[in-house]
Amino acid sequence: MAAKDITGTAGPEGTQRSAAVAQQKSSRGLGFLLATAAAEGFGDAVSRAALPILAVSVLGLGAGFVGVLNAIGIAAFVLLGVQVGAAVDRRGQPHSAMGAASLLRCLALLGLAAAAVGGWLSPTMLAAAAVLIGVADVVFTTAQTVLIPAVAGRRGLKHAYSRLAITGQTASATAAAAAGAFLALLGMPLLLGAAAVAYAASRLFQLGLPRSVRSGALGTERQPATKREPGAEREPGADRQPGNSGLAGTGGDGHQPQVRPRRAGREGFAILRKSPALRALTLSACLTNAAAMVGNTILPVYVLRDLSLPPAAYAVLGAFGAVGAVLGAAAAPSISSRLGLRVSRAGAAVLSVPAILLAVACTRLPGPELVWLGLEFLLWAFLVAVAGVTGSEVLPGTVPPDRLATVGAAQRTLTLGVMPVAALAAGLLGVTAGTPPVFWLWVLLAAAAAVPIVGTRSLDRFR
Repeated sequence: MAAKDITGTAGPEGTQRSAAVAQQKSSRGLGFLLATAAAEGFGDAVSRAALPILAVSVLGLGAGFVGVLNAIGIAAFVLLGVQVGAAVDRRGQPHSAMGAASLLRCLALLGLAAAAVGGWLSPTMLAAAAVLIGVADVVFTTAQTVLIPAVAGRRGLKHAYSRLAITGQTASATAAAAAGAFLALLGMPLLLGAAAVAYAASRLFQLGLPRSVRSGALGTERQPATKREPGAEREPGADRQPGNSGLAGTGGDGHQPQVRPRRAGREGFAILRKSPALRALTLSACLTNAAAMVGNTILPVYVLRDLSLPPAAYAVLGAFGAVGAVLGAAAAPSISSRLGLRVSRAGAAVLSVPAILLAVACTRLPGPELVWLGLEFLLWAFLVAVAGVTGSEVLPGTVPPDRLATVGAAQRTLTLGVMPVAALAAGLLGVTAGTPPVFWLWVLLAAAAAVPIVGTRSLDRFR
């Protein structure tokens, strides 16, 4: 039997057993995380498809309201993102926040289904549901930011993000295909009910996730603050001990310090600003997300009103987009390993221009319009997924674990906070100038996402 030292640490055999147990727990936790991603992906895809269809086809609203709907659905990232991030860092148990967020979205969709059955659906009710879903989304996403590195470990982050994206987008593709069938055969209320069931299933899967992700928790490979990899850039705040920042660490007496959300937000934004890699990725993501929101705002109006395609056809187009996202997430690790982060991200932005132009020219190209629209949905989603997975390891790789939720929330405040502005601008432009100028705005924003990446050499150490 291997002798134990006075600290209770086992010898080589015990160390191997401990490592095996930790690996088993990590695999189990990742399995539950993937199952949660599948359920969330299904629910999110149905919600994204159902809300604009309800607005345009059921309530007879146009681009202006669709823009407002998209804007208010994510405004919580601007209003609550930093506060939620600081709260998650302080508590260190994101599973409870994720569970509450899933249940809130479940109830919101059940309410919409009841309203659709009863015939008392209104623009106000639709907007209120978008707000509830948006608030729940910021809570869930912020908590998940902390949980993924804790489950996957830092060395497996890129592949874990890839698998999560593949799982979520596969579920989204299934949901988009199912949405068309539900709408054609069973109707909108049952489609909304299916999404509510998906969120309830997500809550059940979350019961298998780690209950705590504080320092030393599952998969968290936390190193002494003074150690850095050779050649790594010095990140702001990396040499401070937990507790000195007042964010998530404990003080000398072991108690959790309470920090005002405004102070936590300032520190999160400061780390983003002082890190060249994070700053470039954040600005690029802002432009890509703004482009995506412009596209999401104009495409329902373009497809359902200008081209007079049925709602079921628009739902099927979402399946093409989900398939493209799955393929992009699967290909991203290989692409970035071969080309590097800078070339991969910048190339995805540049190539998105001809992809978008397929939708613009679909009425002039030979063959059915739906084919070219499906190709546009697939290619655009592929390129956005490549950009999203490529560089996903930069944030947890440069920010201390006890600041991860706060800095991640600050980043999302910018990258997602720009989306309501883009949605409102696209809706206003669509109402005043028509569809074509909105498409060109989409093209301009998508191409501009390459600019911050090209000039940031500190990104070269990430692949």
